[in-house]
Amino acid sequence: MLSFLSPGTGSGVGTCILNLLEDEYPDVYRFVTAVYPSAEDDVITSPYNSVLAMRELTNHADCVLPVENQALVDIVNKITQAIPSTRTGKRVYTGGLGDTSAATNMTIKAGSSLSASGGALGGGGEKPFDKMNNLVANLLLNMTSSARFEGSLNVDLNEITMNLVPFPRMHYLVASQTPLYCMADVKLPPRRLDQMFSDAFASDHQMLKADPKRSLYLACALMVRGKAELSDIRRNIDRLKPNLHFVHWNEEGWKTGLCSVPPVGQPYSLLTLANNTCVHNTFSAVRDRFNKLYRRKAHLHHYTQVDGMEASDFSESLESLSSVIEEYSSLEQTLGRPAVVEPRPKVLP
Repeated sequence: MLSFLSPGTGSGVGTCILNLLEDEYPDVYRFVTAVYPSAEDDVITSPYNSVLAMRELTNHADCVLPVENQALVDIVNKITQAIPSTRTGKRVYTGGLGDTSAATNMTIKAGSSLSASGGALGGGGEKPFDKMNNLVANLLLNMTSSARFEGSLNVDLNEITMNLVPFPRMHYLVASQTPLYCMADVKLPPRRLDQMFSDAFASDHQMLKADPKRSLYLACALMVRGKAELSDIRRNIDRLKPNLHFVHWNEEGWKTGLCSVPPVGQPYSLLTLANNTCVHNTFSAVRDRFNKLYRRKAHLHHYTQVDGMEASDFSESLESLSSVIEEYSSLEQTLGRPAVVEPRPKVLP
């Protein structure tokens, strides 16, 4: 299910449908891609809707993929800056010393691949948000590719929840994908698979404004499409693992998937889904914006005058969000600490 947390975009209807799905199909896993408003959202009551919706996502969804509006804007801007507006295709940016181009100012990592079709955001007859929507659509297509195409190591959606969610309420997964592109019909030249793995763990490829490499991984899934081998995935895991921090009780928490059919016009694609403690920073920012309004009970009457809405819903939603933040924060605090080895029980003779 795709849900938006900003007012007027279906945040209430989306969570209502989520509850109905749980009642009607309790044995089916419920995946939600939730689009979070940016800090500069033009709707004043946006923090209220976000926190109210998050309580329902925490209690009734099995897996949530948070996508931040600002992250989508930044990715589209980087794609636009990396590709001349009169060309369609791929350009590998190799910024060096003394380069003062716009692409350098957008902090595009040297050697990374960004692809696009058409011109700037909203140009070429496109609607203003087509490119941002296309990024989310590609995420969903890559995640569900195993259900539509054959592969030597296909990943069922149920396996994502089973392997990436160690605790029921900590089911928020940070998604990233590579190569980044805005239109499905882009023809790309051959792409180095190893570089794609490096790109997928870079902060500028995340669908959330966060840097997972600075936080703690609880588990991570690598879903590759194209003619790749399991040995390719294993080699890159061994290469990247020293720079990633995994929780000490799940240091081998990797889930891998191989789908033999790549996206149209591309030799490979890679989708990563990571259960990482960095999400608590995004959630804390949402809570801070909520508290600025809630301390003064500003705009609260717009909600409480609706039948079925109580003032207690706000305090309970805030408590629910704070508990999720605390659970992720407490795990992140163990980062860098030596693992505590618990003594094994002795067997009586």
